[in-house]
Amino acid sequence: MANLVLQIYLSYSQICIFLSSLSQPFNDWSDRNFTQGFSWRDGSVSFRALTEEGYHKINLFINEPIPSIDEQVVRAFKVPFETSDGNIEIASISDSTHLEIAPGKYSLQVEFLQFDDGDMPQINIRLNKGQTKFTILRADEELILDEDLDLEAVPAT
Repeated sequence: MANLVLQIYLSYSQICIFLSSLSQPFNDWSDRNFTQGFSWRDGSVSFRALTEEGYHKINLFINEPIPSIDEQVVRAFKVPFETSDGNIEIASISDSTHLEIAPGKYSLQVEFLQFDDGDMPQINIRLNKGQTKFTILRADEELILDEDLDLEAVPAT
């Protein structure tokens, strides 16, 4: 249905997807959030990027078939996401893009692609209608997989 390409400046090594209506949209990160690679609460999820900061190319796919995970994907997650009014943002602390999507429940898949120095890092974001479970689809050596997931983030203050 849609395939958008965005450019967002990431800071603090995170990309966030959240409801535009949240007064405190960013999450605090527990130690477990850091080692699992994401921080989640209803309406807001942040993912740990492969770089500390810099411009990133964001490939956004909405309600498109999800292919097998490409060999260039270093880190990938799938989490539930729900919006009642369809107004969401893809953001970092220093940059944000507003989007309107159909209200409802979504499976949110985020993939961080391998990149070479000098290249702009790329992130695939796939939003598909439907429900999903929390899944770490691909992990690099920085993530710890053998502990329970922390799914109770609190807003950053």
